[in-house]
Amino acid sequence: MIFTKVFFIFSKILSFAVDPFFWIIILLLLALFAKKKYRRPRYLATALILVIIFSSSPIYNMVFDSWKIKHETTHKKYDVGILLGGMISLSSTDVNIQFNKHNDRLLNTIELFHKGVIKNIIISGASGSLSSDMKEADILKSFLIRIGVPREKIIVENQSKNTHENAIYTELTCQELEMDKYSFLLITSDYHMRRSLSCFKKTGLNITPFVKESDGFHFDLEYLIVPQTNVLFKWKVLFHEIVGYLVYEVMGYV
Repeated sequence: MIFTKVFFIFSKILSFAVDPFFWIIILLLLALFAKKKYRRPRYLATALILVIIFSSSPIYNMVFDSWKIKHETTHKKYDVGILLGGMISLSSTDVNIQFNKHNDRLLNTIELFHKGVIKNIIISGASGSLSSDMKEADILKSFLIRIGVPREKIIVENQSKNTHENAIYTELTCQELEMDKYSFLLITSDYHMRRSLSCFKKTGLNITPFVKESDGFHFDLEYLIVPQTNVLFKWKVLFHEIVGYLVYEVMGYV
């Protein structure tokens, strides 16, 4: 438990440290208050360069394209779809779910189930926070039941607090239910798939990643030349994943 807390705190510090916006703010503050005034223009210029780079959609998409998993899902049916949590806020309840930007994984799961691509759904995830006892998987199960997914088709794993534990506890759940020999489709957001897939490959489960086919490039002059503030957030998420993957590699989780 102590190790889990230390690891969690360490991951949050890393997440904060790799945020491009954080470094841009630091450089702007240095440009205003640095003791050596001749360095102030350098700090300002560096901050502006970072703003241009990290608000550029083409630059981000080029880097992200090299990071994401390109293996396309084979067109067949799977016994189970594994839905990873991380898409609702800590203040969510059964009757008031507050979704975040990563709910694409839930929408994909619903579509795959209704198309018959997956026969059952395992929802994996607690709260992802040591300060909250929220069980995200339980809340999402209630939501799926309300929109018509049969209760008996949904299995909950509500102990895991990170991607490594998602894999460990999901495998244990499948072993307890004698489902470990089934075929599994792993469903998460595209930025998160590389780390998730690597963790699940360490288990004995027969895992295939769900990867949507790309729509290809659409020419848009605004996309090419106009800085986009939302891209700064995308960089933060991507850097968090890359650093997280490297930390997992050191820990032997992937």
